[in-house]
Amino acid sequence: MTYVVDCSIIIRLLASQQGDDMLRQRLGRTVHAPALIDAQVSNVVHGLALAAVPRRITADRAGQMLSDYAHLRIVRHPMLPLQARIFELRYNFTACDGMYVALAERLRMPLLTDDGKFASLPGHRAEIRHYPD
Repeated sequence: MTYVVDCSIIIRLLASQQGDDMLRQRLGRTVHAPALIDAQVSNVVHGLALAAVPRRITADRAGQMLSDYAHLRIVRHPMLPLQARIFELRYNFTACDGMYVALAERLRMPLLTDDGKFASLPGHRAEIRHYPD
């Protein structure tokens, strides 16, 4: 199955948590995301490198995560065509979160996320799959 993925699920994949073998299988093929994902992943990795102990990662680990990210097969979709739908979703989603939902709706693909808030928010037609549920 092909998915739209959000930043949270990509960060989980890059963190290489024990027991995430199924996630690695799911994301071992081509996935889709709005182009926004590049900035969001960079921002999260940057934040992890600057975070306080015990969440902090080393600069080497941050570099490895970004290198691993660069090798993922992600089809990046332009954001401009999604903006009208994102505005319609404004009461339930931030603009960034709305990008993923709008893309999942447009492509008629499930959105795979590690962010539990997506499943409980109304007002969209996307199929939300929270990992690891």
